[in-house]
Amino acid sequence: MSWQPPAVVMPDAELWATTYIRTALAARPESYAAGVTVDNEKPTTTKPRIVTVRRDGGRQEGLFDFPRLTVRVWADDEQEASDLARLVRALLMVAPGSGPVVRVESTTGPQGVPGDSQPQKFFTVDVKTRGSAL
Repeated sequence: MSWQPPAVVMPDAELWATTYIRTALAARPESYAAGVTVDNEKPTTTKPRIVTVRRDGGRQEGLFDFPRLTVRVWADDEQEASDLARLVRALLMVAPGSGPVVRVESTTGPQGVPGDSQPQKFFTVDVKTRGSAL
């Protein structure tokens, strides 16, 4: 009988990130961190401040998953969008050790997204998470 690697269930990176960001923002004193809608897609109705997280690829190696997360931030004005994007990015950078997250590396941004009715910024991070063997 030949050796077979164990089946591994990887964590839901979008669910982890949205929960982590929502909780972390709720604990922050900055006015632009209050009342932020955090989800994996933009709501159909305009909100004053929104953060979305989407998984955009990544690979799996053994017990580890390497998702690339795209984070989009909307706010009522350009400065608030910039401040909120930089805060969310900083919070993600200190996430290792939270749940399944082993490492976070910034890969882009935050940078502006022209052409939206509401000021928007985006950035990406590469995350390393540990899965669970069955």
